[in-house]
Amino acid sequence: MTIEMLSRGTILVSLMREDMRRFRLSEDGADVKEGLTELLYHVGEVCAMDVAGKSFLVEALPKEGGWFLIITVREAKRRRVFRIKHSQTIPVCVFRCADDLLDFVGTEPSFDFRLYRYQERYLLLPTGRIRDEALLSEYGELHRLSRAAAARVSEFGALLFEKNVQRRHIRGRTVTVRDAAPGDSEGA
Repeated sequence: MTIEMLSRGTILVSLMREDMRRFRLSEDGADVKEGLTELLYHVGEVCAMDVAGKSFLVEALPKEGGWFLIITVREAKRRRVFRIKHSQTIPVCVFRCADDLLDFVGTEPSFDFRLYRYQERYLLLPTGRIRDEALLSEYGELHRLSRAAAARVSEFGALLFEKNVQRRHIRGRTVTVRDAAPGDSEGA
């Protein structure tokens, strides 16, 4: 067996049949992985190269009485892990007219929301999780807005109504407290 360094990171190995038997490399492909691993560690010792943590490209070319192996050494790249983020949009209901908005409010929905008038439209922004989107789609059109667009609506839109449902357990009973439109006095 002869080992020759062609360039930095590229090594030419000439194997004879007895070398192939020594490293258990057969032409039919049985036990090649273990034999190649042993061969790579041997080549690393001869070339004074650390083999651990590197990846290799091994090209095999037949020759009379054996094989040529061209081994290209590459640094092992760290695997990149990607995380899928949750949706950064929120559902928004746009009502076609004020009558649809009033009909929706009359159904007493079970989630928290705010109603705004923004750019000649009536918009419902949920403040919590919407439990029944089908109910919303009966009265208006469902769209998805980015958090920045929703913040713009809440900042520049006129707040018409805010529903805040809080459920509390008092002495084994569930009590629901509802807040009405802004500006309503609680003492009246």
